[in-house]
Amino acid sequence: MGTGSPRPTKLALLTVAFLAALLTVILVEGRGGGALGFETIHASPRTTVGAETKQTNPASTSSSTSTTVTSPLPTSTTTPGKPPPSAAVVTVPAPAPGGIVSASGGKLVLNGEPYRFVGVNAYEIATQWGVNAGCGPELSDVQLDQFFAALPPSSMVRFWAFQGTMATNVTTKQIDWGPLDRVFAAADEYHQRLIPVIAGESGSCDSGHWADLSWYDGGFRDVFNGGGLTPLSYWDYLQAIVNRYKDSPALGMWEPMSEAEASTCPGQFEPNNCNGNQTCPNEQAAAQALRFFFDTVGGEIHALDPRHLVESGLLGSGQCGAVWNDYSYVGASPAIDVLSYHDYGAPNTPIPGDQWNGLAVRLAQAASLGKAIVIGEEGINAGTACLSDSQRAADLSTDVQAQEAAGTSGVLLWDWMPTVTTSCSYDIVPGDPTIGMVAKLSLG
Repeated sequence: MGTGSPRPTKLALLTVAFLAALLTVILVEGRGGGALGFETIHASPRTTVGAETKQTNPASTSSSTSTTVTSPLPTSTTTPGKPPPSAAVVTVPAPAPGGIVSASGGKLVLNGEPYRFVGVNAYEIATQWGVNAGCGPELSDVQLDQFFAALPPSSMVRFWAFQGTMATNVTTKQIDWGPLDRVFAAADEYHQRLIPVIAGESGSCDSGHWADLSWYDGGFRDVFNGGGLTPLSYWDYLQAIVNRYKDSPALGMWEPMSEAEASTCPGQFEPNNCNGNQTCPNEQAAAQALRFFFDTVGGEIHALDPRHLVESGLLGSGQCGAVWNDYSYVGASPAIDVLSYHDYGAPNTPIPGDQWNGLAVRLAQAASLGKAIVIGEEGINAGTACLSDSQRAADLSTDVQAQEAAGTSGVLLWDWMPTVTTSCSYDIVPGDPTIGMVAKLSLG
């Protein structure tokens, strides 16, 4: 990645023009990630932390260029800007109103008004090869700018913030926040909000450990470091990442786990072939383990960051520990603020599923609990070998509007990619009509 020369924030440029006397104060405030709680942190080559800034060789992107800063109480969290993108391609929006997304009466609220978002998943955007191991393709700084600039302000973007591939340096095998800092800084610049997903059920792109009943029942405090890139337990990593980004203006809400289910993976399928082969020996015990996990982990997130919501990340279609009414039992955790459902049903079926585990049931359960519910993933395959991109955009528009009418508080489409990966996929790439549909329907 190019490191480039620092550039001031948009706020600083306006201040120079109108209130030059306040320039030094504005520059001290800066932009970017939240307050830091670590005596030693690794920052990206273009990140300023504390009172010390070290600019590295802009031609190098290897992990050896990471800056180590030892300032437990930083006097500044200024993040120098990214290389100027092409002005003909990227337009920086005007400053948008701030505020933190909250929940009230089963709905989301922003700046005192009802808030509903139509956004996207972009799981791969923290990939930065040579610094982290990455999960999915890498985006250049310009591509990252273009991605956030194409979305309406105050959209939501959900992405993997996994320890194993996004937050650990491939050379030092220690936590390196640089790639995540880059994502938070870019999202902040374009007035977008993020849902960082702390881990995933399968362990893919992370520790490689399938999260089973014992893991949810307390095993999340243990270290699983078979691949050498997860030096912290889930519990310790959660505390580190929440403390790192809890004050970022770009933070939308936290997701502790994607598609949690307290199922068992038979030994012959571990560690890489569990999905689709898992079993559920004891649904009641699984539900209790999931509830314990969300009570404990969600409670810890709220203790560290009382201002931001916690979203469950549950798939919602009857997974182990959240079958039928157990979805309500788990979702009733006081540490869960927002429920979720993932929709990969047939096109033009906006309310998919059966009478036990379908979306209609989840909407009713959310209403009974007085909690908002979002479609955390919604995908339809399209491409040259299947449905056309324009037809997919039309079908998704129909589904999203019907789901809004049914009571959802937001939808995140799966999945934005910088380029198409196959001839028939869920990929949503630059120029895809689905991006235009997001801009049209977003109420954020």
